[in-house]
Amino acid sequence: MRLLDYFFAARPFLHLPIWSVYLVSLHYYQQCNEFKFGLWSLGVMICLSLMASGAYYVNQIYDYESDAINDKLGFLQQEYTNVQVFMALYILFSVVGALFSALVSKLMLVIFLQGLVFAWLYSAPPFRLKDRPLAGLLANSYCFGFLIPLTVYPPIGLYHYLQNHFLWPCYFFLTVASVHIMTTLPDREGDRAAGKRTIAVVMSRSTLKSLALLLMTAAAAVAWMGGYAVLFYLAMFSCFPLLACLLIDYTRLELLTAKLPLLLLTLVAGFYYPVYLLFIVALTITSRAYYRRRFKKVYPELA
Repeated sequence: MRLLDYFFAARPFLHLPIWSVYLVSLHYYQQCNEFKFGLWSLGVMICLSLMASGAYYVNQIYDYESDAINDKLGFLQQEYTNVQVFMALYILFSVVGALFSALVSKLMLVIFLQGLVFAWLYSAPPFRLKDRPLAGLLANSYCFGFLIPLTVYPPIGLYHYLQNHFLWPCYFFLTVASVHIMTTLPDREGDRAAGKRTIAVVMSRSTLKSLALLLMTAAAAVAWMGGYAVLFYLAMFSCFPLLACLLIDYTRLELLTAKLPLLLLTLVAGFYYPVYLLFIVALTITSRAYYRRRFKKVYPELA
C-alpha cells in the first residue's frame, strides 16, 4: 500500500491536462508533417509526467495548512507519508527527469528545466507564485498551456515551428488561464483563512467568472483565426457553462465549469488516440478504487 501511496501522491489524474494538451497538439502537428506517435513521443510524455510529479510532491509539502482547511486528499495530513519522503521524491524525479529529457532532445531539456524551476517557485517560499494573483495565473498558463505544445516538435526547427504554428501555444495558454481561474474558486475560503492572496481571494466571484469567460472567448477567437475547427468548438462549448455561472450562483456548476474543458479536451485526445482513452478509463477505475479504500472518498468526480 505504501508504494501505491507514493504513486497516487504524484496525482496521476492531474497529469491529464498535460497529456491531453500534448496529444491534441501532436495531432495537429501530424496533419502538417509525416510524424507519428512513437518512442520519441512516449519519451516526451514520460518527461512531462516526471516534471508534474515532482511539482505535485513539493506543492503538497508547502500547501499542508490550506489543503487541510479545504479538505483536500492529504497524504501528509493522514500521515501516510512525511515531508522528508516527499522532498526526496521531488529531488529524485527532478534529477531523473532532467537526465531523461536530455536524452530525448535539447529542446525537451530546456522545457523540463523551465518547468522544474517554476514548480519550485510556484509552491515554495519566499516566492510562492501560487499565492500571488497575477504571478500564479501566468505561471500556470505558461507552463501547462504555452510550453507543452512546443514539445511536439522534434529536436530541430523550433523557429520554423513557431513561425507556422504559434497559435497552438497561444490557444492553450488562454484556455489554461481560464480553467485555472475557475479552479481557484472552490478553495477561496480556505486560502483566505490560510492568509493566501490567490486570484480568487483578491477578486470578487463575478469578476473572476467574467475574466474566465473573456479568456475562453479569446481562445475560441485564436482557434478560429488558425482554422482549428475542433479547438474552436471546444472553447465555444466551454463558454456556455461559464456564462451560466455568471447568472447562477451554484457551487457544483462552478466545479463542472472548471472540469468541463479538460473533459472535452481529453475526449478529443482519446478520439485521435483511442489507446489513450482506454488508459484514462483504466486510470479512473483504479483511482476510484484506491481513494475509496484509502480515504473513504469518491475521487475523481466530474463536479
